[in-house]
Amino acid sequence: MKSLWLGLAVALAGAPAAATPEATVWYVVVADDGAPIGHASREVTPGPDGGRRVVETQDVELREQAGPSTRVSGRTVVEEDAAGRTLSISTRSDTGRSWSRADARIEPGRAEVVRQTASEKRTVVVALPAGVRFDGGEGLLRGWDPAVTPRLEFDAFDIDALAVEHVVIEAAARDPDGAISALRRRYDRGALSAIARLRIDREGRLVEISQPMFGTAVHVRVTDRATALKPHPPYRVLPTVMTRSPYKISSDAAKGHVRYQFGFRDGYDFALPQTGEQRVAFDHGAATVDICVACGPGLSSDPDYLADALRPTAWLQSDHARLKAIAGPVARMKISDTRKMELLAERARPYLERLDFIGHFSALDTLSRRAGDCTEAAVLLAALGRSAGIPTRVVNGVVYSRERYHGVGNVFMPHSWTLAFVDGEWRSFDMALDGFDSTHVALTVGDGDARSLSAAAQLASLLRWDAMTEVRTSR
Repeated sequence: MKSLWLGLAVALAGAPAAATPEATVWYVVVADDGAPIGHASREVTPGPDGGRRVVETQDVELREQAGPSTRVSGRTVVEEDAAGRTLSISTRSDTGRSWSRADARIEPGRAEVVRQTASEKRTVVVALPAGVRFDGGEGLLRGWDPAVTPRLEFDAFDIDALAVEHVVIEAAARDPDGAISALRRRYDRGALSAIARLRIDREGRLVEISQPMFGTAVHVRVTDRATALKPHPPYRVLPTVMTRSPYKISSDAAKGHVRYQFGFRDGYDFALPQTGEQRVAFDHGAATVDICVACGPGLSSDPDYLADALRPTAWLQSDHARLKAIAGPVARMKISDTRKMELLAERARPYLERLDFIGHFSALDTLSRRAGDCTEAAVLLAALGRSAGIPTRVVNGVVYSRERYHGVGNVFMPHSWTLAFVDGEWRSFDMALDGFDSTHVALTVGDGDARSLSAAAQLASLLRWDAMTEVRTSR
């Protein structure tokens, strides 16, 4: 299980931008029940040659069920020229003793990003469409009149995702004080990846963002420095990332075929992915999801899609010598691809000798840290599969737990596992739980990146669990 808070930097991307020149604006970050999580800040200062520098920080302190707390902090610096054009973006994230940074140089039509962790340094080039924005839409909000333009739509560069997202902001209401309530949706290749409620004051400044997350919601609000920095106990993450199941699922049912009926909270429907085990049908704002060994149509088997599922990424460094050394001997064996994935899982398990719920790490970082949870297990196995010449993806969703876990049983929890194209079909491999069952509900399919993981946490919060049925085959 991966805590939703591992992607907090993703959740806070695009936090309220209510700064004025030469000012520092402070924010408090709280959970839905009002419990403090952390703070953030935004400072705008003059830059060289008449430009400006925007510095954003965020800082939270988290604790698992027991043990010491972990500080998660981030810092982003954006440099702009005198004409307001973005020249560079730099970010640094620290999770306990682990760190990562990314430096992007913005050029016409492209961003060259150098991403570095303690394990490696990798350069990624991201194509930038015309009109792409780097401010999350801040400039569009100033002077926005929803009566004239009820919908804002634009592309935005996301340095953490190393990609471009499509953003839609729609006005919901205007309050008596002139403030605007709006809904912001982010899309990754056409699929909903994030949703948030915004409050924009009459001057066009974003003063609050509320973002649903699995088990709770994150609220980022403008406040004063003293309130933002007020000491508070570490936020306990595990109790909030479980949702009680409306029905108990027996071991026999989990091994067979389970049919789920989902509605969507507040009408925020979205498309669930279809895997080799998951089939989805939509009807009048509801989704019927069938999960069994052979229920789903599988992902695409188009050659271009399979080729993309083989390429190395910043999270799945399948071209690195350390991963090749582990996968190479298995790749050369004269056995089925299914058996190869099973052997790769056996070889990967010793690298997850310590359980760690906080943070999200790449395959190469996992080899070095020798720690992680289901997300690191899924990422590592996916990277090894690609190193062995097997197309893979990483699935993020939820899974059912019958046993009492940290004092809670009969719950669904966030979970990640690996999809692999083996022997002519897409199949799921769950290294963390030693096997796949029909309680694995897929919500996003990606390449092990933090954005896909954060998206799954958000989408899970939008599901309404209406019914579950064990489907039995008559004999």
